[in-house]
Amino acid sequence: ARYGALVVLVECFVMARATETTYYVGGWQPLEAAAVTKMLAPLFQDYLTEAVGYQQNPPAKFVFQPVDLNIETSSRTLFQSGNIHLFYSLSGALACKAAEFSWIILATQRNIFGTAITGSDAMVVFSRLNNTAVTRIEDLVGKKAAFGFLLSATTYLAGYQLLTSHGVHPYRDLAQVRFYGTNYEAYYKGILSGELDVGFATSSWLVNNHGKEMSQLRILDRKDHLSFEGQEYPSSATMLVPTYGLAVSDKLPWRLKTQILEALAALNASHPAMKPMKIAGWGSTASYAVSLTALTTAGVIRDSGVGRKSCRDPYSRHDIWDSISCPSDHYKVDYNLSLLQCDQGGQPCPAGVICFCKPCQPKPQNIFRWETVVGLCGALYASGLIYLALGPLHRRLESASRRAYRSADFLAGAGAAQEEDAAADGGGRKLRGDSPHHGSRVPE
Repeated sequence: ARYGALVVLVECFVMARATETTYYVGGWQPLEAAAVTKMLAPLFQDYLTEAVGYQQNPPAKFVFQPVDLNIETSSRTLFQSGNIHLFYSLSGALACKAAEFSWIILATQRNIFGTAITGSDAMVVFSRLNNTAVTRIEDLVGKKAAFGFLLSATTYLAGYQLLTSHGVHPYRDLAQVRFYGTNYEAYYKGILSGELDVGFATSSWLVNNHGKEMSQLRILDRKDHLSFEGQEYPSSATMLVPTYGLAVSDKLPWRLKTQILEALAALNASHPAMKPMKIAGWGSTASYAVSLTALTTAGVIRDSGVGRKSCRDPYSRHDIWDSISCPSDHYKVDYNLSLLQCDQGGQPCPAGVICFCKPCQPKPQNIFRWETVVGLCGALYASGLIYLALGPLHRRLESASRRAYRSADFLAGAGAAQEEDAAADGGGRKLRGDSPHHGSRVPE
């Protein structure tokens, strides 16, 4: 009997497991996959399964897996196949996936910065303090700049918007643009050494990793008392952008989305699932309009036809190149020519870094202004109309002229013939002794 009861229990367990729903949570941080799993799995796998999974019928479990942001590899494949149901990442990546797959950004994390709690990240544009040639954004014309990668709001998107708002186009005015991916340390050292003029970074990264060296840096376009959605940022910065958040597939049941949001909102910094992430908690969704606008302006989101959007690979040299658009009075040079311009300008690209040197060049000046060309075309057109209108009259006049010429020739020819006849007659009379007085004697 006991054996039979055990079999029944096992069968029930197997049946329950067979009907269990699994939701996959993808997560990204600029770390190795093992480190990402160690940081995020306690929250997005263990806690969500415990707090939300057992409320479902049938029960559900959440499985965490690290994903990258590369188009060619796991991220694009998993999203397109529907094997990712929730996605944790930085604001640029969330806004990109929301636009591409019609996902919903469900919640935004709350960061701890000193003693303050904020739902934003601070972007800073920094240069070397003793680089007196760069004290304003406008001074960056002809200088070398370092960015992170395409989907990062703090290391590229916000910086792109900031530069263009000050009349500095990154690909027209900067001598060289470098993309370092997530190797922020490399371009920080490049700025301190004088190899680079300016860099774009997250304020918290600078403070946490180089707080003792902040006195050697200058923050361009520095502002105090910045606020984001009613929350004042506790430190000066260049610009505020939304921080990391969680997006969910639009195919998830609405009740499940609500339960996930409630479970996240119940957390605080002391919860075991939160400690690896070192954040304060979760709140309602921040506005990701800043990131979405920058993605569109910078050409990172492209139109893939039939009303669909797609995101460019944030690390691909060719995708970065394809995202570049030039002002209307400039044209985009050939890809290889841009690389050649770096070498010819004495600005070689370091290994592992993507570089472009002034790919936007002025369009050649036209020999004729468009007004002149239009005027010439109009004059030719009018001349053609006049020719068509006067052509028949011209032909009639020409025909009459030819007839008159032939008549004159005929009359002239006839007169000459008469004179020749008269001369011939006169000569004959003299030879025969004839005279006008025929039959009379000519006096001698």
